[in-house]
Amino acid sequence: MRIPLPPAAVLEALGLKPIPLFMLSAWIKAGAKCGFNVQPLFKEAGIKIDLIRLEDARVSPLQLVSLLEQCVALSSEKHFPFVLGDTFAFESLPEFETLLTTSPTLREALRVADLARRMVLPWLKLQVKEEGELARVEVGLDVPVPNLEAYGLPLNLVSEAILACIRKFGRTLQGSEDGFMGVWIKGPPPSYAAKFEPFFEHPVTFNAGADALVFERRILDVPLEGAFPALHEQAQFLAEQRLGKEARRQGVAAEIEELITREPTLLALGVEDMADRLNLHPRTLQRRLKDEGDSYLHVQARMRHRLACQWLKQGDISIDDISARLGFSDRRAFTAAFKRWEGTTPSAWREQQN
Repeated sequence: MRIPLPPAAVLEALGLKPIPLFMLSAWIKAGAKCGFNVQPLFKEAGIKIDLIRLEDARVSPLQLVSLLEQCVALSSEKHFPFVLGDTFAFESLPEFETLLTTSPTLREALRVADLARRMVLPWLKLQVKEEGELARVEVGLDVPVPNLEAYGLPLNLVSEAILACIRKFGRTLQGSEDGFMGVWIKGPPPSYAAKFEPFFEHPVTFNAGADALVFERRILDVPLEGAFPALHEQAQFLAEQRLGKEARRQGVAAEIEELITREPTLLALGVEDMADRLNLHPRTLQRRLKDEGDSYLHVQARMRHRLACQWLKQGDISIDDISARLGFSDRRAFTAAFKRWEGTTPSAWREQQN
């Protein structure tokens, strides 16, 4: 039996804020392909759709997880997350579509995908791991909710949709199946395990170390036919503008978080220097943060916590380096802060993630 999630205000304070509904058309198309209409589900969930103001539409990401589960129940023959991922396109985000399709290599395209996920699904984490002649794209979900497992959310459905989406874009950009080796799934075979191989058309390994797509390492740097450097550079500029606009729309705290996400060295800035970066007077910045129920010190602490967890999960950055990057005076100070955040030491927490 699932336990209720914390109130929306608590989730937002943890960093789980409502996200834009840019995937609307994909949900509609995927539902149609699976033989049902998603409109009643959105209506029942209280999600109001106004195409004229679609950019202003916001939805709780955990609400979308619940909708995803309902859609799976309504899909008898096809697995809805696979169809959703295979249907997704950046129709409402043309700058990201152009940025992706003009990428010079798959390695660059994956970097673009990591940029785009900050707009579409901020708590999605993508990592490229390279070992010998093989490489893989690992999909993770870093949802900032303590004891998340206790709520019983079917986050595996989100991972499955993302794997399908990445596979679709990779195949489209390459124009072939060249180099694709198979799929890893972190958990045991689910009740619908038989639907994996017919969809991906390659071997699927369950109980693996991560949710991932596995392929030959060489294809990461094979030149793509769609490469268009001039357009790619323009689209990069427009995509970063879009990310900044979205952060400002969510409030000044979100704008600061977006800046620090892009440039972690900005954690070292005091409130006066950050205000200057935002073209605000320091008192104006502090007032706006107060109006949002926040403070600059809280934003800094939140980002240190978030980045600490992100870098610890990566595994290739030493704890001493993480401590220095986050601006702590030494490792002991970092360890003390991390124990306040997670109730354990950074090294113990890192071991728990593996």
